[in-house]
Amino acid sequence: MSRESSRTWALLRLHQVHRPILRFKLLALTLTAISFGSVQAEELSITESLALTEREVVISALSRPAWIEAESGRMAHAESIVTETGMMPNPVFSFSRNRLGMSGGDITERAVEVSQSFDLSGRRSLRHEAATQRLDAQTFDARMRRLNTIADVRRSFAVTMHHVQIQSALGLWLTRIEQAAAMTAKLAKAGEVSGYDQRRIEREAQTARTRLTLAQADAARSREMLSALSGKKPDEVTHLLGELLPESTPALEGVQAGLRQRPDLASLLSQAEASEREGQAARRGWIPDLTLGIGQKSLEEPTRSGNGAIVGVSFSIPLFDRSQALQQRSLADQQTLRAEHQLAVSKADADLRGAWQQADELRKAALAYRSESPDSTQGLTAIAQAAYQSGEAGLLELLDAYRTELDFSTTALDLALRARLAHIELETLSGVSSYE
Repeated sequence: MSRESSRTWALLRLHQVHRPILRFKLLALTLTAISFGSVQAEELSITESLALTEREVVISALSRPAWIEAESGRMAHAESIVTETGMMPNPVFSFSRNRLGMSGGDITERAVEVSQSFDLSGRRSLRHEAATQRLDAQTFDARMRRLNTIADVRRSFAVTMHHVQIQSALGLWLTRIEQAAAMTAKLAKAGEVSGYDQRRIEREAQTARTRLTLAQADAARSREMLSALSGKKPDEVTHLLGELLPESTPALEGVQAGLRQRPDLASLLSQAEASEREGQAARRGWIPDLTLGIGQKSLEEPTRSGNGAIVGVSFSIPLFDRSQALQQRSLADQQTLRAEHQLAVSKADADLRGAWQQADELRKAALAYRSESPDSTQGLTAIAQAAYQSGEAGLLELLDAYRTELDFSTTALDLALRARLAHIELETLSGVSSYE
């Protein structure tokens, strides 16, 4: 054997001796990272007492002073219209004094009168009923705004929780990679690993850091949005408690049963009823309001004086204006509102059935992925670790196994988020919320 061949054989032998040692060291680092993840899980369980649940965040959102004042203001405005339409017109007080210069002396005439208008046609009562119907419509609109607010908060809660959990998964992945990269760098200086392996794991660590930074940015933005919607401070929505995947999907028959009573659909019907009452009042425009007046009149002349009672009756003659325009407008409003209601019911029924199918399928897919993937994923990781320990696989295979675990975790979280968002949309479309 030549001198050069002996040197090559010695280097190969040294690499074979140190390579299993490297594998054991990296495997130990992996176990350390897993233990570190367990410590993080224990710390998370300690902070659960400080975490906010979805219900607490929703209650906080509905308790915001500005939100309550806005809703109270809308209702107060509608109630004021009901009060206004139910009131009779004010009586009219009139006083007159006339003085006439005559050749035999001045004549002074004084009159005092109080008059009151009366609605003999029933228009005021019908307008009051119309205003009451519009108040009911405003009540339904307020309930729909409440449902939409609840849905917005729940969506923001789910998205924030998803980003936080993605951030945790990426953080654990980065911890594993960085610890392995640090040891690999030390061993590379000793010539125990190839330069390619070192650069490859450094690139993997760079990728992990970048993905973690993006996840942190997404989590920060979602926390700010949740903070704005709930009225909480951003640091108060850092820890959230709950499960992304819905427990169950409600029966389709159950959610369809109350569809016609959905607030926005009921509001359209109330507005149509209000327009109908206004049309009935307009059709009575040919009946004039009657005005009755009573008072006293006095007359003073140079040689005599006297006084007496005044009784007056007046009414307008509906010769030109008999509320024809109001009749036409009310009929047009009725036609529009009832047509809009019919279209909205048809669309709502289709949306509801589609949302139910989507929510049910997404939940089933998420459950199937969770139940079928963990064993195979963990099996691949175990195989990769055993192969790496025995020298049958390299560092790249082990890194690929870790990335596969990460992909499983993030995919499971993505499926759970989509299932949760579909479940929230289904509740909103049905017009029923578990937080009402």
